[in-house]
Amino acid sequence: MTTSNGKHFHRKQWLSVQQAVSHLSALAEEPLTSIHLADLAEEKLLDLYWYRPGQKLTFLNREGQRELIEPLRLCSENRSDWRALVGILRHSPALPAYEQDTPLLEDAEGNRLRITFDYHQRPEPFSGRWYPSLAELVLKRSDLERLEPRLFSSQETEDKLERQLMLDVIWQLEQLALDREHHSTSWLAEQLAQRSTALDRGACERILLAAEREGNRSRHH
Repeated sequence: MTTSNGKHFHRKQWLSVQQAVSHLSALAEEPLTSIHLADLAEEKLLDLYWYRPGQKLTFLNREGQRELIEPLRLCSENRSDWRALVGILRHSPALPAYEQDTPLLEDAEGNRLRITFDYHQRPEPFSGRWYPSLAELVLKRSDLERLEPRLFSSQETEDKLERQLMLDVIWQLEQLALDREHHSTSWLAEQLAQRSTALDRGACERILLAAEREGNRSRHH
């Protein structure tokens, strides 16, 4: 039997599912769940790793065994396996019937492995021990950091669209106010500032002028 003599993995390089969710929630400034990670994994944008210390593994491409002492990547090639793994992130544990139902793993050298048990420790069919639990799924911190620009660029685009929409709305309201009374933008800014102490007259006028420019630009296109 061969065993890996590699060092225990550096924990700062890895995140549990809950740590990953908390990290993304802090960046997004809104509560996220593991379902958001499941969406990324479903699109195969995010690798999933299995960490169950002491779990025995058998090599598929050669004789021998090793122990799971560091997270190993779960292979996504088998569609039904990957669907089951994504389902774990959606809080639907996978319950396979026998050993060959377990997902393939791949180490850093490209070796394919599958979990195995001693005969007397073999779990019952449809036991959760044949698949990772939610607590045993981990993510590589660098993978998540690599995805952050992609995840939040769409949010920035939405914010930009909302700002443009806001300016367009202000422009239309400004037209309603000015067309009816034939007053100037300065007069309207003064009226707004008088209605609320939270509004600065100069800031109001700058916003109104920006809305006017946006409105004129839209009208000419």
